[in-house]
Amino acid sequence: MSEEKNKNIEDKNQNIGSQKEDHTHFPEDTHAPKPENMETHAHHLHKAPGKKWSHYLFEFFMLFFAVFCGFLAENIREHKVERDREKEYIRSLVEDLKADTTSLNSYAANQQRAMEAYDSVIFLLDRQNKTGEEQKRLYYLVRTALRFNDFPVLNEDTYEQMKSSGNLRLLHHQYITDSVFHYYFKLKEIGLTTSQLLLRQQSLLEIEGELFSGSTFQSMINKKTFQISEPDRNSQLITNDKKTVNKCMVAIHYLFSLTLYSLNAIQRHINEAHRLIVFLKKEYHLDE
Repeated sequence: MSEEKNKNIEDKNQNIGSQKEDHTHFPEDTHAPKPENMETHAHHLHKAPGKKWSHYLFEFFMLFFAVFCGFLAENIREHKVERDREKEYIRSLVEDLKADTTSLNSYAANQQRAMEAYDSVIFLLDRQNKTGEEQKRLYYLVRTALRFNDFPVLNEDTYEQMKSSGNLRLLHHQYITDSVFHYYFKLKEIGLTTSQLLLRQQSLLEIEGELFSGSTFQSMINKKTFQISEPDRNSQLITNDKKTVNKCMVAIHYLFSLTLYSLNAIQRHINEAHRLIVFLKKEYHLDE
């Protein structure tokens, strides 16, 4: 009985051992995927589709082209803005030139009247035995001549604004810049001449006080309208001293000469202003 029992135990152990040995030898499953060849798989990885260097070069070129086009568009926009600003400055400059010509024409007319008055004063001072009417006329001409000899009011606002802000660079041609600069440079000549005229006038006023009666001058002014008229009373000179008279004539002569020089400079400047207006209108196609 015990032998039979031992035999059964040995049979069981043999079955278990045989099961362990056969565990790795199951029949093939026809539905299971077959294992891939690793060498073949690696070989296909090396041949996987990718981007060539020409593709990257094309992408770089397109990126560069897009940036360049953006830069070019911005540059064109800025150029247009600057050209528009330039044209507006030129329009304003032309208006200043027109105002200058109006002021200078008025100034030139007054200069001409002052010169005529100075010339008549010298003639009457040099005349001996003047009549009463000539004495009155002399007082009137001396008193009014300086009123005609006024000073021009010129407009340099646009030019000074462009110069101070650095916007003269907007003028896209050097010859335009040169023409504008030349005009305003010559304009300073009028300022210098005006200063010299003022000094001459002050000198003449001091000399007139030695020759003409202040009370007579006072009687010639309408205190309400500030109009000056010929005196209606005795208008004799306070002295007939030849040196004093000659001193006054010499002072008037120098003032006359300087006024004549100023008038010629004014006429040249008026012509220059007209020329520059025509030039700028043509260059920038400005409408009237």
